[in-house]
Amino acid sequence: MSDASQLLIVKEVQSRLGWSRATIYRHMSAGQLPKPRRLSSGSVRWDQRDIEELIRIGTDAWKEQSEPAL
Repeated sequence: MSDASQLLIVKEVQSRLGWSRATIYRHMSAGQLPKPRRLSSGSVRWDQRDIEELIRIGTDAWKEQSEPAL
């Protein structure tokens, strides 16, 4: 098995999280979801490992780990 991660389109993220497109972007704006990689002006993808980690730890924990420590 390869360590390479797959890049997911928004529909795949929707399927894995059970969220609507609007909910995905709302959580992303709130810092509770990994930001996608921009491949071109109209194309973004999420790293599969990031989404799997989010599912494992939850959105609140994701936000806490992604905020810089003061």
